[in-house]
Amino acid sequence: MDRGTLGGLPVIQVMEEGDAVVHVVERELPRAKVTGVIDWPRRFDHMQQHTGQHVLSAAFEKVAEARTVGFHLGAEISTIDLDSDRLGHRQMERAVELANQVVFEDRPVHIIYRGAAEANQMELRKPTQRAGEVRVVEVEGFDRSACGGTHLRRTGGVGLIFLRKIERRKDLTRVEFVCGGRALKCARQDYEVLTKAAGLFSTAAENVPALISQQAEELRWALRSREK
Repeated sequence: MDRGTLGGLPVIQVMEEGDAVVHVVERELPRAKVTGVIDWPRRFDHMQQHTGQHVLSAAFEKVAEARTVGFHLGAEISTIDLDSDRLGHRQMERAVELANQVVFEDRPVHIIYRGAAEANQMELRKPTQRAGEVRVVEVEGFDRSACGGTHLRRTGGVGLIFLRKIERRKDLTRVEFVCGGRALKCARQDYEVLTKAAGLFSTAAENVPALISQQAEELRWALRSREK
């Protein structure tokens, strides 16, 4: 949901009532023409995450034949659910590499309106069940999806697609990811954590995992010796 102001008052909720879109503000507005202002940083963040999701979902389908069956856009992390629990590490890497290659190529993102029957003849990644006119989002030469969300005009605006966590759930795989500004924020946080850990071990950052593994093994031996 977009946020912003109407007549200078913050919009606290947006609802659909039939064909109307109702905006709820903090208090009653005067019955006159008002100006609406979108919270642009938030809108742009959502555009980065949503466009990145289209690219990443298409990449998983092309690399591993894993279809996206669920998507959630969170405040910090977004997730997609893939219809397979057998994806290997190398398949994950290849899908992310392909997705970022499409981002770096700065491909155009087109918005196309078609009737439902015609839209389903356009090789959509997932057939639409909607009736009437359908909004199709096309990443040129890579993906076509029926979608009513907000998207960038070109893939380059996604900046970077960065996986954060892989989780197996019954017959599915849940992939946590971040794009654009969120990816930059996560990279900075990871760098700070790794730098602090390297300082505690008095070593270079790339040596931290090996030293942690070594100390964990030494601790296990010490605990076993004490128990004996």
